[in-house]
Amino acid sequence: MESLEKLERNIHQLLNKYQELLLELTNLKEENQRCREEVMQTHAELLQLKQEYAKLHTAHTMLLADEAKEEDRIAAKQRITNVILQVDKAIEVLTE
Repeated sequence: MESLEKLERNIHQLLNKYQELLLELTNLKEENQRCREEVMQTHAELLQLKQEYAKLHTAHTMLLADEAKEEDRIAAKQRITNVILQVDKAIEVLTE
């Protein structure tokens, strides 16, 4: 009889632990999702900052053309050419 009571107590403890672990799992999944969203947002901000940096670098290169390195001037011209091509493609799509 005593062993049956002990078994019942153990089962209750096990069920309680299982419920705790399920709750912990749910909380961890929610935290994981929040972290993933934060990483995605941070990545988007990083990409935006890189684009802004490239624009500023291009503008700086154009303003200080005499002092700029040749490779910077070439890169700036390539970026401007790419922007122009993208605008041309957008205009082409809009006129279709």
